[in-house]
Amino acid sequence: MRKIILLFKVIIILLPAALFAQNKVVTGTVRDVGGALPGASVLEKGVSSNGTVTDVNGKFKLTLRGSSNTLIVRFIGYNDQEFKAGDGSIDIILASKSQSIEEVMVTGFGTKKRITNTGAASTISAATIRTVPTANVQNTLAGRLPGFFSQQSSGQPGKDASDFFIRGVSSLNPAGNQPLIIVDDIEYSYDQLQQINVNEIESITILKDASTTAIYGIKGANGVLVVSTRRGKSGSPKFNLRVESGVQSPTRTPKFLNSYETAQLINEAFLNDGLEGQFQFSQTDLDHFKNGTDKYNHPDVDWYNEIFKKNSVQTNSNLDISGGSEQVKYFISGGAMLQNGLNKDFSDPQNLVNTNYTFKRYNFRSNFDLKATKTMDIRVDVTTRFSDLNQPHELSSVGQIYDFKSQTPFSSPVLNPNGSYSYAYSRFNPTQLPTLNARLGTGGYDNSKRTDFNALLGVTQKLDDLTKGLSLTGRVAYSSIEQFTKSVSRSTIPSFHYNPDGTYIKNPNGTFFYSPYHQSASSDISITNLNLQLYANYDRTFNEDHHFTGL
Repeated sequence: MRKIILLFKVIIILLPAALFAQNKVVTGTVRDVGGALPGASVLEKGVSSNGTVTDVNGKFKLTLRGSSNTLIVRFIGYNDQEFKAGDGSIDIILASKSQSIEEVMVTGFGTKKRITNTGAASTISAATIRTVPTANVQNTLAGRLPGFFSQQSSGQPGKDASDFFIRGVSSLNPAGNQPLIIVDDIEYSYDQLQQINVNEIESITILKDASTTAIYGIKGANGVLVVSTRRGKSGSPKFNLRVESGVQSPTRTPKFLNSYETAQLINEAFLNDGLEGQFQFSQTDLDHFKNGTDKYNHPDVDWYNEIFKKNSVQTNSNLDISGGSEQVKYFISGGAMLQNGLNKDFSDPQNLVNTNYTFKRYNFRSNFDLKATKTMDIRVDVTTRFSDLNQPHELSSVGQIYDFKSQTPFSSPVLNPNGSYSYAYSRFNPTQLPTLNARLGTGGYDNSKRTDFNALLGVTQKLDDLTKGLSLTGRVAYSSIEQFTKSVSRSTIPSFHYNPDGTYIKNPNGTFFYSPYHQSASSDISITNLNLQLYANYDRTFNEDHHFTGL
């Protein structure tokens, strides 16, 4: 009985302490060498459901529920760290993954540890950008690499890759500002970089100063973008399937005046010029525009909303497999991507003519690493990309789908009462072009099919028998680009102006009947390149303190 009473006394004494320990409140600050880190995750170890995030000043407050008395702090781009919860406020400093002194970065024709690199270079792992649902590598790098500037000037499917510069613009010649692009030690063009699937990339490095770009000579004057693709690792096969679908929409859309507001401003302009008796629009015209009582002879059309959809769909799928042994390593990847445009479908289903903006791309890559002997490594890379770009022929020469000078809200209705196409018959539209929907629906299309092929054979022979750290590398790289474009177009599109008396007036520049479609085809691009490389590399560390490299 005495033992039982003693046990109860011990429980009563220890219970408050246990309860206090389970409800301990921990406060602190999470930062890196540059300052506070807002949005960092702070979790209690052993209790998966107990956690919080830091505020804008990097501060946090967490009530512990378990008995580990340990915090796990995580933040994207930084190494996870564990800390014991003390009695006071905790000051937690995270180390960036990209600043790890042991990190290996790709530089000109080789790799280098970050701690031994003295030049201006920045690296990003592709794993951090693969989750960005975009069609082009360039578009994923904006704001992620210091010294990297990009500008996207088009949203057209297949032509929406950003122009980019490294450390600003150094020449008035646009082509003279383009950085050198190196993919697996082989020079690529802007177009070729745009065709690479992000899933195939391992890392991206930008070289920004003379010490890092010197090996490339004058071609590296505007900086160098170095891309390394993924390679196989020893182990059992690993399959990775990625399927994503997204909705694209304009970030900003133009706001246009309606016909009534436009007509008022035109009359006001004439009044300011002292031409009060030459007003272009009478009060009757203004009343029709304002009330919408004569939609065919006094139309009020928001052409932007008539031509464009609110959003479009983009899909991207990729399957890759990697693995191997010490003798053979492999990485094989295949993917398909589809982009649709924002314009509405005006295609004529009877003529089977597709005038929409669409882009399809199919990627295949295989990277093999073979260990032929103890001192010889062989590398075989093969990649192929097929693309299919479709766009309306009538508007491709204009350069933009909306020609602001050729169509006003009062120039013509979308369709005449009998369903025929109209044309811009206002005196403010002297070109008298058929309406945008007429040109999109019946003007034909341009379809470009492109094939990119790259193959690389590399052999590295270690020459440690001569001197430790010496190796000789030879590479043969072949690349080709073939693009074939088919155009289907017609010279005339019938369009008519509807009169109040029920008659129709033909476009003075047009005809009564559709001209037949005319087909033409040509080979736009036919480029082949052969690149030969042979270089010796010396990389040796003496007494674990002195490191020497030479190329």
